[in-house]
Amino acid sequence: MSSIPEIRTLLQQTLEEFDLPTNTVSASTRRALRIASLRRDLVNQLWLHWELTDMTASKLANHADPGGLQIRAQIDTLLGAEEGSRRSEDAFTRWSLNRSVEADGKTGLYSASVGQIEQNDLLVRKTYDNLEVPDNLTQIDTYFVAQTMDASRAKVLPLIQQNGILLERIKSSVHAFLVATEAELDAGQHDSSLFVRAQDYVNSALAKIAPDALEKFVAAQDRLYSGKPEDLAHALTSCRRMIKALADAVYPATGETLTDDAGIGRVMSDDLYRNRLIQYVKETIGKHGQGKVMQDALAALGNRLKSLDSLASKGVHDKVTAAEAETCIVWTYLLAADIVRLADGTSALLVETNDATA
Repeated sequence: MSSIPEIRTLLQQTLEEFDLPTNTVSASTRRALRIASLRRDLVNQLWLHWELTDMTASKLANHADPGGLQIRAQIDTLLGAEEGSRRSEDAFTRWSLNRSVEADGKTGLYSASVGQIEQNDLLVRKTYDNLEVPDNLTQIDTYFVAQTMDASRAKVLPLIQQNGILLERIKSSVHAFLVATEAELDAGQHDSSLFVRAQDYVNSALAKIAPDALEKFVAAQDRLYSGKPEDLAHALTSCRRMIKALADAVYPATGETLTDDAGIGRVMSDDLYRNRLIQYVKETIGKHGQGKVMQDALAALGNRLKSLDSLASKGVHDKVTAAEAETCIVWTYLLAADIVRLADGTSALLVETNDATA
């Protein structure tokens, strides 16, 4: 489903400019992150995101990296809690191998962003170059100043070497990713293998629990591939119908009004399928324990459903772009994956809830 011409152009440009003297490692990494995002290559997207993030600042501020958490949540949604955790760990291992440093006989992780490493490298090299003995000194003063300069250079040189090693590791890893991506595209693998596996899983699960939803989802994808303006609009409409069909399958309309924890009544009617999906998630997670995890999950689901419904509704009245149609289908996939993972018990939300109440 990804935009192949855009990915191809960006990939070719990144590889052609990779070793130019004016190019930076951080610039190549940002482009690589964009490529991974377009292909839904979430594990590499997570690793590249961490390369561009100041992980030290996140720790000092005592808060988790929100961008990384969002990508990890998508990995968990598509792969399930157990495998999702393993694949996120793979991304962290790749990042940590690039960041391993030794100081005072101990091994640690250099957690500044790649851009910060480059800036630090420029500053340290400038400092090193400025450690020159002035010409207008007496012979004895020249001797002592030269000793001081040599000692200062001896302290600065290891920093230059460390920065060079770190940047070369990251540069090599990014280049290996770009070459591997090029090979996959040449082999006709447009989306990442992770996303393709997730598609197969979602389609298989929907065929069992909501075959009508799967039929509508396949129709949305077929219309996206045609690229015609009227088909793009119909693709969004199909996404909306798919969401309703999924709600009909997991939580059929009852017509009753249920009151949530805030005292707000929500009608479980046929047309209010968003209410029914939220209630399904609430009741499914609720079987495994209550608490903040469930409240956060419900709030996030409510926001996602509202945004997705708004985008899907655009197909009824407005002109729809290919990017909007593709975004709607991807969001719908993630929503479907969330629901079917809850249905088969592999959702990370169930694991988090169990951990919170243990």
